[in-house]
Amino acid sequence: MASPITIYGMGQSRSFRALWAAEEAGIDFTYVQVDFKGTGENGAQGSQYKKLNIQGKVPTLVDGDLVIRESAAILNYLATKAQGPSLMPADGTAARAAYDELCFFIISEFEQPLWTCGKHKFALPEQYRVADIIETTLPFEFAKAQRALLVLMSDREYAVGDSFTMADVLLAQTINWAQRFNFDLDEKLVSYRDRMIARDAFSRALKQTEQ
Repeated sequence: MASPITIYGMGQSRSFRALWAAEEAGIDFTYVQVDFKGTGENGAQGSQYKKLNIQGKVPTLVDGDLVIRESAAILNYLATKAQGPSLMPADGTAARAAYDELCFFIISEFEQPLWTCGKHKFALPEQYRVADIIETTLPFEFAKAQRALLVLMSDREYAVGDSFTMADVLLAQTINWAQRFNFDLDEKLVSYRDRMIARDAFSRALKQTEQ
């Protein structure tokens, strides 16, 4: 019998996307909590973990010999394992093109001010942090990306199409991240996020991070 998928993660970081996605997919998996700054057995900066993820970041997914280290790629891989309704449009369709466009936009535009904020708050060594951009440049960039996102979503119930997909995992978790970092959010996005996190799979994933 094949070993279950293992997901390495930490709390409400990007790795929560992978954890939530695995719950939505209905697959068997093992979740390993990682200490982001630790160097021991479960430390992201330790030699053992860096054999899996040289950057010392989360998430990391291991499925046999396969190792995936980027959250959006992990979501797409888990979508192919889904035991129930499809969580990603089929290849070669207009729906898939729209799905890819939105996911790439979230990663390259909507998320970037948030990750830059995180880097200049805690992730970078102190001598490389530029505190001023947290109150100036980043809110401007986020507001611009948010306006574009609202156009792309076009008042739909879900991120793409008329059913829940992994794009919803990606987007709702990123909105959560924005709220934790105190960025101004449009009420439409807050309402959308609230609907998504009311799902049972989200609750199951959250419990995993609290164990």
